[in-house]
Amino acid sequence: MKKGFKKQTYLAGMGFALVEVILATAILSGGLLMIVRVFPLGLKIEQKVERYSTASLLGQTLMEEIKRRGYDDLSEALPEDTNGQGIGEGKFEEYQGYGYEVEWWDTETPNLRKVRVRVLYGKAGAEDRNNPRQYLELVTYLARYN
Repeated sequence: MKKGFKKQTYLAGMGFALVEVILATAILSGGLLMIVRVFPLGLKIEQKVERYSTASLLGQTLMEEIKRRGYDDLSEALPEDTNGQGIGEGKFEEYQGYGYEVEWWDTETPNLRKVRVRVLYGKAGAEDRNNPRQYLELVTYLARYN
C-alpha cells in the first residue's frame, strides 16, 4: 500500500475567521473609547485643583495681612455692626473671578476675636447651574497685645 501525500493549501487553518476579526475589533474599539473618555476628566480635575489652590493661597495671604495689621486695625477696617460683628467683602484685583468675605466677632474671652475669611471662586449667578459659586473658608483667632 502506497502512502499518499495529503495536499494542503497554503492558508488552510492558519487564519482568523471573519467573526473573530469583528469581535476583536469591537473589543479594541470599546477599550479605546473608554481611554478617550478618561482624558477630559483629567483636565476637569486639573482645573478644579488649580482653582482650589489659587483660592487657598489668596485666602492665606489675606489672613496673614489681617494678622499683620492686628486686633485694633480690624475694628477700624471693618466697623462693628449692631450684632457685634464686623463684615466686609471685596475682590482680588489681579485674579478675575475670585472674591472674599471677611467676618469677625468677639469671643467670650476678653481681647480675643474670631476671624473668618471666605474666598469665593467659580462663576456667580443662576445662569450657570453646572458650576455654582464655590468657597474656601479659613478661620483664626486674633488677640489684642498690650
